[in-house]
Amino acid sequence: MQPLKSNGTLAQLVEQWTENPCVPGSIPGGTTKTRTTCSGFLILYIYIMHYLYIIYSKNLDTYYIGETNDLEERLFKHNTHIYKKSFTKAASDWHFVLKFKCINRSDALFLERFIKRMKSKRFIGKIIKTPEILHDILNKR
Repeated sequence: MQPLKSNGTLAQLVEQWTENPCVPGSIPGGTTKTRTTCSGFLILYIYIMHYLYIIYSKNLDTYYIGETNDLEERLFKHNTHIYKKSFTKAASDWHFVLKFKCINRSDALFLERFIKRMKSKRFIGKIIKTPEILHDILNKR
């Protein structure tokens, strides 16, 4: 981002993003003639933590790997068959065997795809016993 060089540029940038965020540069900078002062402003970044999770069904003797930002709600949905075409509709006894906190959704999706591509119950067992493996996987990508 460029430093603000003229009076009113900050106000124009805010107006640009709130009025028409889809058209970059729709209001040229430096066109405001009134003098404004800004003592400072605070930008809040909301980080929504995402999780990679592995659930297990004893009835099916199988695992399911997924990602979410709300673990309890997702487990409820799996067990109540909210997802009609999902693999998890075959059972109602799913429970967590791994909850792995990720910084963002991108990391959680990457790990989910990585584990699913392995297609190995043995590999899933290793991850459940040693979740630090997931940190290594993320660091090597």
